[in-house]
Amino acid sequence: MNLLPFKKILNHRSETILGAGILTSGLTLIGSLFGVLRNALLASHFGASGSLDIYYASFRLPDLIYNVFIMGAISVVFIPIFTEYWNKDHQKAWQLTNTIIVSIGLVVGFSALLIAIFANFLLSRILVGFSSEKISVAVSLTRLMMIQPVILGISSVVSGVLRVFKMFFISALAPLIYNLGIIVGIVYLVPIFGLKGLAYGVILGALGHLFIQLPSLATTSYQANFSFKIFKETAEGMKKIFQMIGPRLLGIISYQLFLVGITAVATLLKEGSLAIFNFANDLQNLPQNVFALSFALAAFPRLSELDAQKDKAGFFEVYKDTFNQILFFLVPLAVWLIVFREPIVRLLLGYGRFNWSATLSTMEVLFILSLSMVFSGISQFLLRVFFAKKDTWRPFWASAFSYSLGLLISYHLSLTLGVKGLAVGVSVTNLFNFLFLYFLLKPKLAVNLKDHFWLKTTKIIFLSLISGFLGHCSLILLSRIFPFQHVINLIFSTIISFAFSMLSFVFGALFFKIEEVYFLKKIIISKFFYGRKKRE
Repeated sequence: MNLLPFKKILNHRSETILGAGILTSGLTLIGSLFGVLRNALLASHFGASGSLDIYYASFRLPDLIYNVFIMGAISVVFIPIFTEYWNKDHQKAWQLTNTIIVSIGLVVGFSALLIAIFANFLLSRILVGFSSEKISVAVSLTRLMMIQPVILGISSVVSGVLRVFKMFFISALAPLIYNLGIIVGIVYLVPIFGLKGLAYGVILGALGHLFIQLPSLATTSYQANFSFKIFKETAEGMKKIFQMIGPRLLGIISYQLFLVGITAVATLLKEGSLAIFNFANDLQNLPQNVFALSFALAAFPRLSELDAQKDKAGFFEVYKDTFNQILFFLVPLAVWLIVFREPIVRLLLGYGRFNWSATLSTMEVLFILSLSMVFSGISQFLLRVFFAKKDTWRPFWASAFSYSLGLLISYHLSLTLGVKGLAVGVSVTNLFNFLFLYFLLKPKLAVNLKDHFWLKTTKIIFLSLISGFLGHCSLILLSRIFPFQHVINLIFSTIISFAFSMLSFVFGALFFKIEEVYFLKKIIISKFFYGRKKRE
């Protein structure tokens, strides 16, 4: 059996940020669809129930550990320092990598152990609206899932290395495998172990996330060395990382405390509110992860490299182009998510035990969260711009202020509006965070965005609103011809209306000569049509 094509795909390297962003976006989309399938299975199996509230609540502490030490700190601080070392000495760069891996194993492992020991004490004070029986089950699930951040922590360092080497395909494939593991848990392990089957699925997914990347790591010049001597040899690099990681840790802790606060408030609301909020939040996060986060991750190594080279003009060009590319995808998607929220929620979640009342509530929450989706997505990119410039203090102050204020707003609104008030509070928080980051970044760039940037942004917003209006009108018209009581009619009408809406945006972009649509057209032709002819 010839494994060469398979190896070539796994070790594919993207040479441009747009190409890497689109490749990462495509795989992230597939992974997100697995996430949608995961949520559909959860909704069908459990509905908007107390059991699902317990599952989501049990995720909060493992996610806190992962996001504080890994996603929020190491993964964004590691790449600039590794790039700086790689440009000087390859061997020392690998020593630094090994030091980080050992450090994660020790620090995250010890933190996970402490939380597992004190899980009952912590959760009984966070899940204030849960009964003692629910807290007992949540404690059991939390202790099992504390294995997840240790595995994903090591895997995230591997992902960072692969991105530096422009191997975006395999690093973007890993989250897909993670979701697949959770799906296996829902389908095959829940019938055997009950709610614990979900925790086993999470652990299985984390292992898959790591092991799928190891063959690609082996194709680099990586040298494994886990002796404690490496700490001495990389002391200078670790000092730089700790100097950067301090304020970043504080920033991500403020965000995680905000999420803990949101979880605590949700437990005080009607049963199933936490599940409904998480379902809607996952749906509006999908476009952000597919496009905003994917393009931010694709641009991050290049921005770090340009900053290390002191190339201010090149840095600003990459910043401006990536900002434009994210807006080009995210603005219309936010509009379409609002317009098509009813068929999206009904088709993806409205099955089994997920009743009509839960469906309506999810649609309302999705509408509110979608209003701030663009701001939240752009903030993901702005954070990476700060980190590429090795500035972690300004993002900390932005997050500390916006999340503190946002939690107070969310709490007070939820008391009167329920889960909808919670969604309004989160949307306001996302807007605050974006504004703080944007205005704090302007002095760092020392260059103002030009008039043509704002003109392009206005065109994108205008075209998005027009396409959304046309999609809404066509959906209403088709609903009168094909009643939505039948699922097949809903599917058919949604596909036709969305296609009409999307094509109107694309043709409008071509008419206004927005560069991104031409780049997208070029990549599609070169990857699919030219590539097919070449193979033939």
